[in-house]
Amino acid sequence: MSRVLAYTGVLVILALVQVAWLARVQVWGAILDPLVPLIIGVGILKGAESGAVVGVAAGLLQDLLSGGGPLGVNGLSKLVVGFASGMFERSIYIENPLLPAIATFIGTLLGGVLLVIVALLVGLGVPPWPAVVARMILQAVLNSAIAPVLFRTIRVIETRFQREH
Repeated sequence: MSRVLAYTGVLVILALVQVAWLARVQVWGAILDPLVPLIIGVGILKGAESGAVVGVAAGLLQDLLSGGGPLGVNGLSKLVVGFASGMFERSIYIENPLLPAIATFIGTLLGGVLLVIVALLVGLGVPPWPAVVARMILQAVLNSAIAPVLFRTIRVIETRFQREH
């Protein structure tokens, strides 16, 4: 099995779980998005280009499956998050659970800010700022909580393919 197929499988499973189940489970308005830690993990481990590719694929898949909002908005924000996380390629030790969680927290906030900027640019309504900020912070906390598990999954995939080659 190739690395691309492995990541595609993980990406599709996470996207389906996110839009089918997690999108309905809100914690004070925030929704867990497991795609963000995956994108950040790939970026940190494989670089900016890989992070951007996985980010745009994850975002477009999320846009297509959710059917809400303009197509490409999540693709754009996740592309930027993946590329930005790739700027720290191999400089974050992902075996330490705290560092992936911190990277995911920051990446989630970056993605949230980009979504708000795009919403403002295209004329979509944005809730009051205190509510937006609170929701972004809570989503960052939720995503950070699952980051160590997803980063471990990425590490397992990479280790397996390094052994094969």
